[in-house]
Amino acid sequence: MQTTTKPPTQVVIIGGGITGLSVAWELQTAHPDLKITILEKEKRWGGKVVTHTAPGPNGGQFVIDGGPESFVTRKPEVWDLAHELGIEDKLFDPGSETRNMFVLDGGKPVRVPLSPIAFLTSSLMSLRGKARLLAEPFISPKEDDLDESLAEFAGRRLGYEASRKMVGPILAGIYNTDPEKQSILTTSPIMREMEAEAGSLFKAAFRRMRAARKNKTNGTEKPPRFVTLANGAQVLIDTLVEQLDADLYSGTEVQDIQTTDTGYEVVLAEGEPLQADAVILASPANASTKLLAKAAPDATRLLQEIPHKNIGTITLAYRQSDLPPDLKINGLMIPRREERLIDAVTFTTAKMPQRAPQGYVLLRVFFGGTAPHLVELNQDELCTQVQGELAELLNIEAEPVATWPFQWLDSFPQAEVGHLNKVAEIEEVLPSGLYVTGSSYRGIGVPDCIRQGRDTATKALHFLKSLQHEELLV
Repeated sequence: MQTTTKPPTQVVIIGGGITGLSVAWELQTAHPDLKITILEKEKRWGGKVVTHTAPGPNGGQFVIDGGPESFVTRKPEVWDLAHELGIEDKLFDPGSETRNMFVLDGGKPVRVPLSPIAFLTSSLMSLRGKARLLAEPFISPKEDDLDESLAEFAGRRLGYEASRKMVGPILAGIYNTDPEKQSILTTSPIMREMEAEAGSLFKAAFRRMRAARKNKTNGTEKPPRFVTLANGAQVLIDTLVEQLDADLYSGTEVQDIQTTDTGYEVVLAEGEPLQADAVILASPANASTKLLAKAAPDATRLLQEIPHKNIGTITLAYRQSDLPPDLKINGLMIPRREERLIDAVTFTTAKMPQRAPQGYVLLRVFFGGTAPHLVELNQDELCTQVQGELAELLNIEAEPVATWPFQWLDSFPQAEVGHLNKVAEIEEVLPSGLYVTGSSYRGIGVPDCIRQGRDTATKALHFLKSLQHEELLV
């Protein structure tokens, strides 16, 4: 009697950013014999994790991260993945330098107060606003677990003035979003956890500081608060690509996903379609909607309700001698109420001086929140607009020696209030063996994306086991 051999179980991953690569890494780690194919539309891997290096004077070089450049270790996913990949020696502490941080208030940079005396003497808030913030430990905690906006949470805990002048600008600068709409449960769930834990943010922070001191006394070693990679965040991407035992195809566009009697067919813009037992879309929600119209129409309708906005960064290199000598600033956060063209400015070399040759400074400007049209400008027009803002806000009149813009259209997800409920609905109506994951869903940071990638891989493996591929998965 003739016997036939089943084709190997195949998982197709659409999207070669950090989420898709993390899915593949987790699948490979759990089952090395699984057949994995990763498809990436762009010619490079990594999505918004992108590093550019450029030669500088005197044999030095500039190292520029277009997207994320450092990662909080409170979320341990980057730290853990780097150790799994054997590149822990490439991690280093950029420092959590918070001194000389400013908020634009009434058109003028005002220092963020970080000590009790600085807080009491700061002009950033009124006496009444300060008193309300200091009353935070006496404010009753939220009694339900319903979602709320960042602004609503900050106003409820710290007072409206602190929300508008301090918390809002910080979080809006990080997440490039409107704090009046952004979901606290998606964006910063730790804040709600702290409130639930101690009834107060101040009380919870004090408890955690005390526990950290106790651990230090006991000799318990903890990683630094932030880590980065010496040669840029893309080292993480390049190492993943190098160590994955998968079929990786960049510059490959997917046109459609169709259901078949045995699973799914992934239709490519060029070449033969791929057969898959499971398909994981690690692409932005607005890109996934175009691929799921036939295979998952109910999920497509819900995916279309997740808004995405423009976002961009531009790094400018200056000679230190060309900057105003009294410019003692590490970062500037710009609230939306100021109606400026840019959202924030950070001095990369203030925390990572090795990223530029000696005598040079790197400034990174974030934009797209209040002026989304900047993302659509060409490099010359963008530089003109950004330099005008820097001249007006920070008195930087000199021409930069080099610039590196990074612009992404309609690619930054906005997790508005109720977002996690919508994600749960999407996951509920997706057919078995079909998954969506990544920054559009349960957190936008690199650690969040790695976590989601691992979680999705685990779900896919459970599904594959249910197909009774005993020869591979038992």
